[in-house]
Amino acid sequence: MRDDGSGPPLSRAALAARVRRLWARHPRLGMAVKAALAASLAWTLVQLVPGPAADYPYYAPLGALIATSTTLTGSVREAAQAVTAISLGAAVALAADALAGPNLVTIALVVGVGVLLGSWSWLGSSRSWLPTSALFVLIIGHTNPTGYVLGYAGLTLLGALVGLAVTSAFPPLPLAPAQTQLQVLRDTLADQLEDLADGLRQERPPTAQGWQDRTRTIDPVLARMRAAVEQTLEAQRGNRRARRYAEHAQQQVRQARALERLALLVEELADVLADTERAEFEQVALGPALRPAAARALAALGDALRSVQAETADLDALHAADEALRALADDVRRTRTSTQEDLFVAGSVIDTVRRGLISLSPPDAAVARSWGQPEPPP
Repeated sequence: MRDDGSGPPLSRAALAARVRRLWARHPRLGMAVKAALAASLAWTLVQLVPGPAADYPYYAPLGALIATSTTLTGSVREAAQAVTAISLGAAVALAADALAGPNLVTIALVVGVGVLLGSWSWLGSSRSWLPTSALFVLIIGHTNPTGYVLGYAGLTLLGALVGLAVTSAFPPLPLAPAQTQLQVLRDTLADQLEDLADGLRQERPPTAQGWQDRTRTIDPVLARMRAAVEQTLEAQRGNRRARRYAEHAQQQVRQARALERLALLVEELADVLADTERAEFEQVALGPALRPAAARALAALGDALRSVQAETADLDALHAADEALRALADDVRRTRTSTQEDLFVAGSVIDTVRRGLISLSPPDAAVARSWGQPEPPP
């Protein structure tokens, strides 16, 4: 068996491992399979339903689809929101139908009231079901409102229960997408640090436009990472698989918090350098005496970020960054002594690199030594 017809043959074990990785990294694949299974089961069950509700069997697979989400908690929430919105919309339509039946005024009334009630924040993304349900019940179900409401709301609920049962039987735990987003954020921060280091390596500092060209947009990457980690935390609630992967999930939370703090520091440092170390200024914050050492320290922190495996960076990369940080700190101390300047920006670089190293270090190493500080005398 070959992967693309030209490479070496793949063993069954290798192919199975590749499929598992693909499945883990793309939780919507599992969601699609579960939605298809739930809809099929709901359609099969609805064939057994007697009475007027049986005239509307298509609402059962619709309910199953609504109740199938990427997490069990999400499935329960979305099912409850959708069924509540549909029921409220049906109640509005039944009240309007009892007054005058479908006409220009009642249609406008149920849609307007439905949209207003849909502003209830608890309904979430299901708020649009409320005026839709009201309109359907008033117009389509006018000839048999009771039977239509039973079919619409009742069978949607039945399908939703089927969807929840399927999701409970195969509860998702999307750890891989969160891990991927954590890695993307680490790479983005490493690239930003390297870009800042490149600016500091120049014989003359960059212009304002030069710094802008070297500044990356981190917020969207940070937002995607937060969303992925939040989804992992939500997926643990009520999930029978959660205990088995609890440590892995908590590890992701710790990484996320550390990277969030580091992202804020890197963004702030990029702004500070762009504001104080520019070719347009006669007097700059670092100057040729400190720019090379600062560039090496920032680049070394970027290398440490890229070396992260599991939760912490490679120790060799951490020690290399520590040496670069100590060299920068020594240069700052010498420059401060000879010039009597405060060198606040150089201190910001040191603080960013030091706190970055602490966030990437094993807990015992972070406690045992203070990155960037002079070695104690023997």
